[in-house]
Amino acid sequence: MQLGFRLRAITLATAGVFLAACGGGGTTSANLASPDKQILRANNGTEPNSFDPTQQTYTYERAVGIQTYDSLFRAKADSSDVEPLGATSYDVSSDGLTYTFHLRSEKWSDGKAVTASDWVYGWKHFLNPALAAGYVDPFFDQTIKGASGYGNVDVSSASAIDTYLNGLGLSAPDDKTFVVQLDHPAAYFKWVATLWMAVPLRKDIIEQAAGGAFASTDATKAEAWANNASTIIGNGPYKISEIASKDHVTLVPNPNYWAAKPNLQTITYYEIADGNTAFSQYQTGALDIIGVPLADVTVVRGDPKLSKNDKNVRMALSKSIDRDKLVNDIEHGNGKSLATFIPKGMNGYDTSDNAQSFDPAAAKKLLADSGKTADLAKMKLLTRNTTASKTLNQFLADQWSTNLGVTIQLDVIDSKTVTRDIRKGQYDIYGLDGWISDYPDQQDWADIFVTGSCHNLNWGCLSDPNYDNLVTKADAESDKTKRSQDYAQAQKLLVDTAVVGFMYQPYEYDLVKPYVQGLTVTTTDDQNLPGDGRYNTAYITQH
Repeated sequence: MQLGFRLRAITLATAGVFLAACGGGGTTSANLASPDKQILRANNGTEPNSFDPTQQTYTYERAVGIQTYDSLFRAKADSSDVEPLGATSYDVSSDGLTYTFHLRSEKWSDGKAVTASDWVYGWKHFLNPALAAGYVDPFFDQTIKGASGYGNVDVSSASAIDTYLNGLGLSAPDDKTFVVQLDHPAAYFKWVATLWMAVPLRKDIIEQAAGGAFASTDATKAEAWANNASTIIGNGPYKISEIASKDHVTLVPNPNYWAAKPNLQTITYYEIADGNTAFSQYQTGALDIIGVPLADVTVVRGDPKLSKNDKNVRMALSKSIDRDKLVNDIEHGNGKSLATFIPKGMNGYDTSDNAQSFDPAAAKKLLADSGKTADLAKMKLLTRNTTASKTLNQFLADQWSTNLGVTIQLDVIDSKTVTRDIRKGQYDIYGLDGWISDYPDQQDWADIFVTGSCHNLNWGCLSDPNYDNLVTKADAESDKTKRSQDYAQAQKLLVDTAVVGFMYQPYEYDLVKPYVQGLTVTTTDDQNLPGDGRYNTAYITQH
């Protein structure tokens, strides 16, 4: 799961993204602009913290990472399955514990052949506890054989780190075969293999940039290569030609990429944080793609104190909120009300459960039956000190006052403190907040609420054996129909017990110049960059 702007490590994120963009149509010699005009200028909003894909957690970082490095697979455009990138195919052992990836014959951007040992090295680099990559947990340390001790490794001890890394279920029996052994069957692991941080890396390049071999405890030397465009050697469709700090990153085609040569000869990601400035530049023609507006993080989450009390109280809070009014009046129509968990566009989307639907009379009765009206009135709604958070949460408080007759005060504090407190479970009620998908499989949503994910994704700290059992069963189930049924039951449990008050699925509106054609927009694209997962098939027409 990922954060709305898209902070993937802390994982605030929208419950899905709907993209609306111009573009499309076929390319012909008559309307294709000349090579010198094949330039795409997009606003990425923020400077990446790292150009090492294994260390990236935000969507504005992933936007660069997916252009410069290929993972083993990616989601198909319709999200129905995975399709080949760095691997052409894979086999799974009968016990579900061994994934054998058959690698593509491909080259690095400097012309050297990519080998299976590069994949082993890249994944071990990613899993090095001293580097504290944001996406190791839970996708990798909870699935790969030998990785579960990730959080307990002494990062001051090179021998401890080396022992841990050498004990991982990662191997390269030959140059074209990459083998991953799992700790337990995980039918969703093919989706984990689509994540952009799970890539090969060049040991020789990394050590050269570091000035030679270095201890596994040395995070600075391990990342020296990622600070210079000349040493960022990838296997993706593009390579970085220029890094202008706090201004832009320029990408050009990788001359050794395995697929057809792209039409776009330059992609420039600008780092304009101010939406009004970006919109002005779009209007003058200085930008070709922008997000309008930047979507706020949404989807309400529940609270741990009330969850220890009465389900009726939680359900009353949820059923007393008019989601249509929230979307129409507060978000100005920028979304669709949703009283269930998994959003439209994702496998597992199902709105048949109406348990949390708006019903103020039923909500008032539920609260009265609980006998906890006075207790609820003592609660506070934890709120970030941003305009958007205060506006949204004041709407919630007004709804509870109007429809439940309960006054709940906003507890407005700085965002950094809010993040600290929610990760410790120190609050009465918290929201609005939400999630964005990593890959279009139900497991990516279900893992948020399993026991043990507390303070990472599951700030409400739910621990429900029934839920855990359903998700564990579905995670290991190879039969697609059966696993879908198990995930559906798990989602129903969340909705029916009001673990979270699910509110709405926000929309994302993007402006794309009409001469930008050939975009394939999918549910897994980065925020405000429609079609970026397949920019190598886009092009600029004459204009």
